[in-house]
Amino acid sequence: MFPYDSNHNHFHFEQSKSPFQSIMSKMPGIQQLKKLRPLGKLEQVSATCHHLGYFNNVGLSAHYHPPKSSSLAAFDLRKLVYAAVGDVISKHPVLFAIPANEDTPNAYFVSLPSIDLDRCIKFLTRSQPLNILDEGEDEELDAILEDQHNTNFKNDYGTAPFWRLIILRDAEVDMNFTASFIYHHAIGDGFSGLVFHNTFLDSLETVSSTPITTLQSKQIILPDDNVHIMPALGELHPLPINPNPPLHSATNLNEWSGNSIRYPCKSRWISFHISSGTSESFFHKCKQKGLSVASVVSSVIATSLFHILPPNIEALTCIIPVNLRPWLRLSSEATKTAMGSYFDATRVQFIPPSQHSENPSPADDVWFCARQASKGIRYYLGNISPSGEPYTAVSVLETIPDISAIFTSIIGKSRDAAFEVTNVGRFSSAATSDREADTCWQVGKVLLSRSSLVSGAAITISIATGGDESMTVGFSWQEGVVEDGLVREVSREVKKYFEDDS
Repeated sequence: MFPYDSNHNHFHFEQSKSPFQSIMSKMPGIQQLKKLRPLGKLEQVSATCHHLGYFNNVGLSAHYHPPKSSSLAAFDLRKLVYAAVGDVISKHPVLFAIPANEDTPNAYFVSLPSIDLDRCIKFLTRSQPLNILDEGEDEELDAILEDQHNTNFKNDYGTAPFWRLIILRDAEVDMNFTASFIYHHAIGDGFSGLVFHNTFLDSLETVSSTPITTLQSKQIILPDDNVHIMPALGELHPLPINPNPPLHSATNLNEWSGNSIRYPCKSRWISFHISSGTSESFFHKCKQKGLSVASVVSSVIATSLFHILPPNIEALTCIIPVNLRPWLRLSSEATKTAMGSYFDATRVQFIPPSQHSENPSPADDVWFCARQASKGIRYYLGNISPSGEPYTAVSVLETIPDISAIFTSIIGKSRDAAFEVTNVGRFSSAATSDREADTCWQVGKVLLSRSSLVSGAAITISIATGGDESMTVGFSWQEGVVEDGLVREVSREVKKYFEDDS
């Protein structure tokens, strides 16, 4: 997310009844909870958008396979998950944090006095067997994710965390499951989802090795007395302001960016999965040509849109988020394990390839546009400030006293980007090389997902690569901003590109 720019089944969380509720009902008001630190400016953007209903959450889903050679049938999956999640929370105390005064310049994080796992972990079972190679789609998971991305964290405000976990079992008789971590954007960016699952995988491995007679899983998780969370972006990065910001697009071109900014927001979501063999072939071609996966996927989206949209469309602007972790004032290890919101974004303008060559092939179109995207990314990374890191677009937020003022008068205005492409990269456990499928838990397919942003790009594309080297591509859009049929047609064209190119 960047600040400037058919009927489904519903799986809402039910309000579970437990003895803990009587404790929570007596809990002091939000203002009396332990104050952690003020929200940084980027975090304030997410908090304001959540408060206004402009953006709900981010999600990262991962499919877990138990060890092949050992039987976990004697274990209860709920106990294993509770024990593992309890360990994850202890290692990432930001999971206790919720924003107070979300819509004000004085927003700050407070710590919940406890977390009841019964209220934030939901167990479901698939209605049909999972076959991720069948047409490359998982409609059941997509329906759950669409519902989750239309569900904010305002219910039980002050008593429930700003995240939840959906465990979608393949079947009651086995231990295969998909874990979907859904979370508020102020407590984590897309990469933070990978951090969560990396920690969860390690914790699941540990608790699975515990004798069943001694396995302990707590329902109520308490924070340390001295709980603290990672600093905001502005405390870890100098965020130098570019004295000569680039002009991102030519104003005289006819651009498409969907319908105008509007509210209320209903998010739509679809995705598809690409086999590991096809994915690896694609990654190899990107590497051979010296191009990033994000730049090539952006190009595939752009060329598909140019093919589908009316021929008078002369340009498309794409937002490409940038992970700022390499430039944070943190140790290498802390950078890899930090949960927080540490990202920027750059923009790329695509021009139809037909304007530059006669009778280009579809493959030529893709690589031509990919070089346009790569040039824009290289410019961003090469535009070094005196302090040694690239200038960031997000730095301008530091000069704005009241972030919420950005969003008070945008309804009805044109949006400034056609699409956004976010690639969180590959899931890679710290101990991947030591994980044998016969003896250890494995993570297969991984899927990045998110809500639509009222003021954002018309279509958002989310990319992630699983532990099995397979890639997933997801599409989110706001109902009424883009026709469902257009997004589905783009999705089909993109999928066909990968199938034909393998």
